[in-house]
Amino acid sequence: MTRTARFLPGKTLPDALGAAMKRINAYGVIYPDGYHQVLVEKYSHGGVRYPHILMIIGEPRIHRHFFYPHVIGKAGRLLDYGCGTADNVRQLIRDGFPREQITAFDINRESIDLGIDLYRDREQMEDLFVVSEKFPFGIEEFDIVYSASVIHVIADETEFNNYLANAHSALRPGGVLFGSTLGLVDGVVRSPGNRGPPRLMTKKQLADSLAGTEFSRPDIVTRGGVPEYVPHHENICVFEFYTKKQTL
Repeated sequence: MTRTARFLPGKTLPDALGAAMKRINAYGVIYPDGYHQVLVEKYSHGGVRYPHILMIIGEPRIHRHFFYPHVIGKAGRLLDYGCGTADNVRQLIRDGFPREQITAFDINRESIDLGIDLYRDREQMEDLFVVSEKFPFGIEEFDIVYSASVIHVIADETEFNNYLANAHSALRPGGVLFGSTLGLVDGVVRSPGNRGPPRLMTKKQLADSLAGTEFSRPDIVTRGGVPEYVPHHENICVFEFYTKKQTL
C-alpha cells in the first residue's frame, strides 16, 4: 500500500531529496544525470515512512557526542541499535572505527535502503546490516551499543523497557551504552501539538530508566540543536547519554 509522506508545511519530497543529495555530495558521492528524478519517482510511489530522517540524512550527530572520542579509540564490537539510514555508521567508518567490528540493526529495511539509495554504496555497506522484527542477538555479544534518536520514538512502555533490556543483555560486563534522545528541559510540555516524538523524558526520568535496567548511573549532557521537524518550543532539548553495564 502506498503511504503519503508527511513533511513540514512548505516542504516537499523533491525538495527534501534534493537537499539530502546536496549534503551527501559533500562526502564525495557523485550522482549520475537524472538521479534526483529517479529517486523522486521511486519515493513518490512507495512513500517515505519517516520524512524527518530524509531531512537530516547527511548530518550525522554521532561525532559531536561527548563520548565519541573514547569510542573511536576503543576496541570491540559495536552495535548501532536502530541504525535507520546508517548515517552514523558511515561516520564511524570515515573516522577509522574498524568496519568489521560494526553491526547495524533495525526492524525494517526502509530507512536502510533510503540511505543506500542516497549514498549509492550498497556493495560497500550491505554486509553490515541485520534486519529483524525481533531482537536477534545473543547475550554479551557486544562491547558498545549506540542508540541514536530511538528512545524518543518508542511510545509503548513495554517496548521501551524491552529496548533497554535488550541493549543491556547484548553488552558484555563493563560494556558501554551511549547515544542521544530528545527530551524535556523541565518536564512541562506547553504546546505539544499533533506532531513530534511520543516519548519525551526529563533528564531524571532518563537517568532513572537507565539505572533501573541495571546500567550504571549515566552521564547525561543537555544540548540544543533540536531538529527542524520537531515542533518548536523552548522545553525540548537533546540529551546525550553514556552508561556502562555493571560488572558483578
